[in-house]
Amino acid sequence: MSNLKARVKKLFLTGDLDAICGASIVYLAMGSNNMRSYEDVKNLAEQVKNSVWATLDNNDRKMKVSEALEEMEVGYKSVVGLNTMKALKMDTKICQDDSRDEIEENFEVLMSKLNNPARVEDVSLYGSLRTTLNNIDTSEYTWRDPEASMEPRESMKCVLPNSVISKCSEFVENFRNINVPRDMGDIIHNNLWKENEFELSKTANRILNVLGEIWCNPAFATSTSRNQQSEGTYVTDVIVPLLRASLKNLPNDYVCLSTAERQSLASKARRNIGVEGERMGKKPDVMMLIMAEEKVFELGYVESSRINCSKTKNDDDYMKLWRETVDGVSLIDATCRPKTNQFGIVGIQVAGNIMYLNVLIKDAGGIPRYFHLDHAELPLFPNSFQCVSSLMRLLLTLRNILIVNKSLLVRALGYATSHPPRNVHPSPVVSSPKHANV
Repeated sequence: MSNLKARVKKLFLTGDLDAICGASIVYLAMGSNNMRSYEDVKNLAEQVKNSVWATLDNNDRKMKVSEALEEMEVGYKSVVGLNTMKALKMDTKICQDDSRDEIEENFEVLMSKLNNPARVEDVSLYGSLRTTLNNIDTSEYTWRDPEASMEPRESMKCVLPNSVISKCSEFVENFRNINVPRDMGDIIHNNLWKENEFELSKTANRILNVLGEIWCNPAFATSTSRNQQSEGTYVTDVIVPLLRASLKNLPNDYVCLSTAERQSLASKARRNIGVEGERMGKKPDVMMLIMAEEKVFELGYVESSRINCSKTKNDDDYMKLWRETVDGVSLIDATCRPKTNQFGIVGIQVAGNIMYLNVLIKDAGGIPRYFHLDHAELPLFPNSFQCVSSLMRLLLTLRNILIVNKSLLVRALGYATSHPPRNVHPSPVVSSPKHANV
């Protein structure tokens, strides 16, 4: 504020008489393109006028200053209009001067505090800091420097306990040994959970903890705030945390949730069949990936809308998800042949506040069939028991499906490796020689 007053004061004392008007006062009182209220600008101008009135050198200048203050309201409206049209450009030097004044003011405040330590224990420290500050040229500092913003950094640093450091070391050294996937045997989809009730309860607790975090998130506190959230916020703060909680610590190794919207390898393979050049594959919002036989496989895809979902978006995502699951199962079939009527690619669609669980499976005849398995409302605020239990059922079902599908895929890959096809190309047709007459 002191710098703004200084600019107006300079205008009153030494500015060109033609430049002294209501609009010029308002313009100079702007800081970094921020419009102050009319009352603030008016009061600032009055204070400057009162402080310089006795030193104004002639009556013409006094008259111009008085007229300028009388024109302040019209001038303010004019500058506001031009600023709204983005027709005003602030001098960058003026903006820098604003920051410079505040930085110097911060240094003065800091020095004042260092001169008056509140505790005896701080006297030595404050004395050293004063010596350091006295050797600092404030003109060389910007807001990027901690001293300029008085960032209390040192007091926030903590030393890691030795036990935590040891845990980090053990984790790195033993990661491969600790995370050996368990052989689930020849499991199939048969309406049975593949984990015991204790393991299911642990997963349920993780899901409930995520729901608690969502319910405490101000972004989803009211219907207005929920409807203002972008698709990206919805995916990042709600969809992915729930999926991570449900898929954590699978008994037969990890499923990675990729949220980078990277292109699907399966989609890319299909789109580049019989074309020149290279085409990009579709980019799902989320992909469920695994590593097997040193290759990346896509076991599922997620497409999501905003919380406020249109019918067009709903229909488009449905078709996109179906296409992605078809591409996914086709690429895996080109590598190995998982058990038909069992293995499938998962497709999760989130339309508004409803999550749909789908799966695409090839039958014994090689025909892909797309099934809707379950759907549930996403409780974004404390909701009924039925709503929470429906979502829990869907997420635990997803976990169970991926445990089985991952096992089926790994077994099929192992069989394909040990029993490679004898002919990689179609066998040629050879005509039999005509029988000789005997």
